Amino acid sequence: MKNLSTIAKAYILGTILVGLGLLVWTAQDVAWGNPGLYLLAALGAAAQTLKVEGPNDKTNYNIAWYVYGFTLIALGPAAVLLVVVVSHLVEWAWHKYPWYIQSFNIGSYAVAVFLAGQAYELIREGTGVLEVQGAIGMAFGLAVFTLLNHLQVGVVIRLARGQSFTESGVFEFYSLFLDFTILAMGAVTALVWLSNPLASLLNVLPQYLLYRAIQVPALERRVQELERQMAQTGD
Repeated sequence: MKNLSTIAKAYILGTILVGLGLLVWTAQDVAWGNPGLYLLAALGAAAQTLKVEGPNDKTNYNIAWYVYGFTLIALGPAAVLLVVVVSHLVEWAWHKYPWYIQSFNIGSYAVAVFLAGQAYELIREGTGVLEVQGAIGMAFGLAVFTLLNHLQVGVVIRLARGQSFTESGVFEFYSLFLDFTILAMGAVTALVWLSNPLASLLNVLPQYLLYRAIQVPALERRVQELERQMAQTGD
């Protein structure tokens, strides 16, 4: 972190502190006695450690967003924050990221989750998620989560590496659409769960196919790199 600019350091530390404040503030709203919450945290942690590389070294895809979307609708924003923290702490222990990188990730997720939850509740105004207003609120909340997450990552890359949003690819349509889709699939599964838990399991099955599908761009990139290396060797 010592090599970062003052502005980058301030942004990272500010995000960490805001995220920490939100975690403390919302802790009282967490249903600590709900065993399902800890199961979701475990699933989120497993999914978070299985991030898939994107078509270049600047992007990755995360199936954990499915768990986050499910938790948001089934248990609320406070529960998502807990799942996010546990997931990222496990990922931190697994991948050994520098402390400020993963702390920033947790803080930025906390901000995105909190504001997404506020947008969701503001628009639906207490209506059920199966009603039109509730569905609109859910869609808007998921969009806020996706856009804020990408925006915060884009800003820190801009400040730390000097790369524009275009260069970092944080607002590429495919990346945004994929993250939103995974998040929305989790949310829709939660809707089915609230009506019929067993039926919701049918919506979990496609996640394996999705996970395999998002591995394709990284595999194609590796093949292209090998072909270039072989061509250079042949020369």
